[in-house]
Amino acid sequence: MDAIICDISAWEYWRTPPALRDVEIPVDIASTKKPDGLGLKWLSEIPRLNIRPLDASIRERLLTDLKGVTKPVHIMLPESTRYSSDFIVAHRVPRDLPSSCVVDLGCNLGVLSPSYLLVKAPRKTDPIALALAMFEACGIYAVSPTNKRMAFAFDLLRREGGLKENGPLNPDVKICEYYDADGKRTSFLDSEGEQLPWSICLPSGKMTSNLWKRPPLTSLEQLTEFSATLQGKASNRTVSRALSLALDGSASPLESKIALFLTADMRFGGEGWPKPQLNQRINFDTAALKLAYQGHCIVDQLYPSTMGVVEVNGEGFHSDDLTFKKETGRTAALESMGYSVVSFTYDQVSDLEKYDSLIAQRAETLGLKLANRTASFLDRRNTLHEKLFPASR
Repeated sequence: MDAIICDISAWEYWRTPPALRDVEIPVDIASTKKPDGLGLKWLSEIPRLNIRPLDASIRERLLTDLKGVTKPVHIMLPESTRYSSDFIVAHRVPRDLPSSCVVDLGCNLGVLSPSYLLVKAPRKTDPIALALAMFEACGIYAVSPTNKRMAFAFDLLRREGGLKENGPLNPDVKICEYYDADGKRTSFLDSEGEQLPWSICLPSGKMTSNLWKRPPLTSLEQLTEFSATLQGKASNRTVSRALSLALDGSASPLESKIALFLTADMRFGGEGWPKPQLNQRINFDTAALKLAYQGHCIVDQLYPSTMGVVEVNGEGFHSDDLTFKKETGRTAALESMGYSVVSFTYDQVSDLEKYDSLIAQRAETLGLKLANRTASFLDRRNTLHEKLFPASR
């Protein structure tokens, strides 16, 4: 393989929904000035006659399967190659790069696997940022890149009926849970053995979003085993710390941040709560069915040892009366089965004063203990909180 997409470019590729990758943007529309086109200057300029083949290929693919990738694209090239251009940031291919860590994209172009990207993260990477990336890769959501090309592709699919039932943006089979009712990881396969498709998560009243549901890209078990194989004796402390903080099964960035904040070890500034099961199905019994509007529910965080449930209520929560009835009925049904249920909103956790005013009661309800509020712990807690919720500081 002549070239391998790496670094942040590879991460952007894996965050791009396949339905949007498949859209081809005509060059004339991409290069035409606004409002009739996208106004991409790097396409409107007349190319040199001696433009290199790799540059030409990348420029073309930035309008197809690489439309979620920011220009210039980070690419690994053979060690002996020296390369510099407006389209490519060149990196050397590691001599020990396993072929299994490269996914073939066709036409002599590959991309590093999500597992390799995460376990080979630079040592200077912040462990919290890396842990959040692991939450996403091991979870059932993706935050898609945003740029002019992505917006065009999405709008084109939307206008062609992509948001209709069973359209390319809104498949009839959607991913909702990570663990089944027995606590086992679901297969994420349909009845024909094919991987379940991506689906967009649209807040009430909105026609676009960069949050998508999709099958997990990897798992903590795979990352841990992969890290041990690749790192060998030269362990990466940053990766080890991130692995200790991350969890499988998250369904949104807010769920990831709250789970990390509650379960991180106290030396990192977390409450040190036991690791919960994220997005597990709970089937309602006969009595609970009378209270609920459905036969089962998916809980955001389940603490099996105490039968505690944490719900994370994000944007669009209780956007209509039916949703409100379902949610209140679900809580009553869970409580009738012996579960203790508490909830958090973004506002309650992003604001430390609000968080401090309710966390003791939440912990007591769940049967869990809070970290000892020493001065040194509060300093670590505040630092962790600032990394997770920087906009609120």
